[in-house]
Formats: sequence, C-alpha cells, structure tokens
Amino acid sequence: MTCERCADLCVLYPIRKPREFRRSLAIAAENVADETLSEVPDPEAPLLDQPTFAAVAAGGRWGDVMTFRFRCTQCGECFVLFAETYHGSGGSWRPENQDRGLQPPRSPRG
Repeated sequence: MTCERCADLCVLYPIRKPREFRRSLAIAAENVADETLSEVPDPEAPLLDQPTFAAVAAGGRWGDVMTFRFRCTQCGECFVLFAETYHGSGGSWRPENQDRGLQPPRSPRG
C-alpha cells in the first residue's frame, strides 16, 4: 500500500526517448536525495556491467540495459526504473507491483 509520501510516484511512466529517461533519472535522484526513496542495490549489477544509479543519475554513461529498484522509506512500496538503450526500445518507471491501481501517466514537460 502506498503512503502520502510516495503516492505521486505510483504512475506508469513510459520511456520512449532519451529525454524521458533523463527526466526519470532526475525524479528518482531527487526522491533519493530527500529520503522519500532508497535505492535497492542489485547484487548482480556488477556482473552485468551495469553502471550504478548514482553514476548514471550524475550524468555518467548509460548501460545497454539498466534496471534500478527503489523502495519508499516510509511504507516500503517498491518501484522499478528500466531502460533498454542499446536498440532504443525504451523502458518505464513503474511501481514494482503493477496490479495495484495506478494513476494515469502524466505527460512529460521538458
């Protein structure tokens, strides 16, 4: 169940263009910085040659396929940021359990 703190993040946000991925990274980074979210590290990321979320969010190189997971620090709701950049097939920001009621996607600004 979501809480007031993370309710605005419970959206399915499709990523089709690099600017949409950059926007998703920035929003996730802001929420990690203000401690709304904490990153859930993937122990297999180094084996997959995936850069860290911190490095990518700071403007570092993008991996071919990236999956970053986050958890709300108040209620424990989990979120996934996924992007496939090699072929440009896109990705999404979404709650990990999509079966819950999602708010409609918001159009990106910028």
